[in-house]
Amino acid sequence: MFSGLTAGAIAAIIAALVSLPLRSPSDTLFNSLSVSLAGLLAGVLAGLLWLALRNSPARAARFLAIWSALYLPAAAAVILYGRTQLDHFTAFALPLALLIYLATGALTVALHRWLPTRRWWYAGVAVAAALTIGFALVGQTDQESGELQLPPPSSRVVPVDSLPPARAGELRPFALYGGEGSARDKDVGSIRIQQKRGL
Repeated sequence: MFSGLTAGAIAAIIAALVSLPLRSPSDTLFNSLSVSLAGLLAGVLAGLLWLALRNSPARAARFLAIWSALYLPAAAAVILYGRTQLDHFTAFALPLALLIYLATGALTVALHRWLPTRRWWYAGVAVAAALTIGFALVGQTDQESGELQLPPPSSRVVPVDSLPPARAGELRPFALYGGEGSARDKDVGSIRIQQKRGL
C-alpha cells in the first residue's frame, strides 16, 4: 500500500512541474494542485491493487497488467469526454495522464524492492511534498500567449486653427490622428468654414 502511495506522490510532483508550461483549459480547475491530487489518487489505487495481490505469484507482472487494464481505459474515457467540453483539454491532459500512469506503475514495483522497511515514513514525506508543491505552484498561469502587444494609440483632434485656410462653402472634417478613420467616421460631424469676402 505505502509503495503505491509513495509512487503516486512522486508522480504527482513530476506531473505538477510538467504541467506548468502546458496550456491549461482552465486555470481554475486544472492547475498544479489538481494535477497533484490526481497523481495522489492514482497512487492510492495502485497501492490498493498492490496490496490485493500480496499473495499472488508473479505479483509484479500481474500488477502491471491489471494496472494497465484499469488505468488506461479510464484515462481515455476522461480525455474523450473532456475534449468535448473544453478546448485544449487533450493537449493538457494526455501527457500528464501518461506520465502518471508510467511513473506510478513502475515506481510501485520498484519501491517495494528498494524500500523494504519504513514505507509509511517515506509515503508521508512524499505526500506532504506533493501537496506542498501543488499549493505553491497553483498561482502559476499556463496560458501566457508569448506575444508582445502594444497598447492602442491614443486619438487626438487637430484644432481647426492649425489647418490651412479653406475655401468658402467647403466642408472640412476634423483630422483624427493616431486612430482609425476621421472625425466624420467617429460621428463627430464636420464644421462649415466660410470666408467673408470684400472685408
